[in-house]
This record gives sequence, C-alpha cells and structure tokens, in this order.
Amino acid sequence: MDFRNEVRVGQHIYGVTAKSEPAGEDQPATVAVEFTGADADGLVVAEGNLLIAVDGLCDANAFLAQTLDGLAALHSPWATRRGRSRPRPPNAGRPWTEADGERLRERWLSSVGETASRLIGELGEEFGRTRGAVRAQLPRLGCDPDVPGRVLAAA
Repeated sequence: MDFRNEVRVGQHIYGVTAKSEPAGEDQPATVAVEFTGADADGLVVAEGNLLIAVDGLCDANAFLAQTLDGLAALHSPWATRRGRSRPRPPNAGRPWTEADGERLRERWLSSVGETASRLIGELGEEFGRTRGAVRAQLPRLGCDPDVPGRVLAAA
C-alpha cells in the first residue's frame, strides 16, 4: 500500500506519505509514514517520520491524536484560559477586513453544489473564524448562507 495526500488547513499545507513494508523474518509488517507541513512561503512548520507495526496502527492513532490534541491545547497562542473546552480561532472577535470579506464572498459564490455546513466549517478554518462568524458574515456580503453559490435576493 502506498498513500500520498496533501491538504490545506488554515494557512498551512500538510502532506503525508505512507508506504507499507512486508513482514520480515524477525520484523512485523510495518507502515512508514512521513509527515510535513509548510506555510505559504514554504517555511517548514512540521515534519516527522514514523515506523508503525500494522497491528499497532489503531493504538498508535489513538495515542498520537490524544497527544497532539493535548499539546495543541497547551501551546496554542490564541487559546483562552477561561475554562473553554475548545480554543478560540485566531481571528475570533476581530473585525473582518475588506480583503477577507471579498475573499469570503468569492469563495462562497464559486462553491456551487457544495453543502453549506461543510463549506462553512472549511471557511472557518481558512479564515481563522468560528462557524457562526462565517455564517453571520455571508449575508452582509450579499450571500445566501444556506446555499453556496447563491446571492441573497434584493429585499
């Protein structure tokens, strides 16, 4: 099994490759995983390699997810300390810039056929906003928040 994927999350692009290795005489079947992340300028923000026994993938997944969630909560520069279970997005509470508003409108209107819920979540990540902030901003930009690709009818 060979696998490669690249995805944009917020302002970063993350890539992962995985390659399976068959079991040897004294070694179980394994998966070699390489992980990278970079910002828009190509500055590396994450990288690492793992070699995981196929039989241990589920346990390793649970352990890594729990560990990374904990580290993100501890080191997030925008996490609040007021007992919130989730950290606030980096732009929460800040006014929308004209450029971000234009970009949001353009992305919404060019996304015909996508589901509103999924797209709002994706845009929230991209703009560092909550889902509610994205949904509230769309009508201000003349966009129907229930249907991607549709403008609001004039009242």
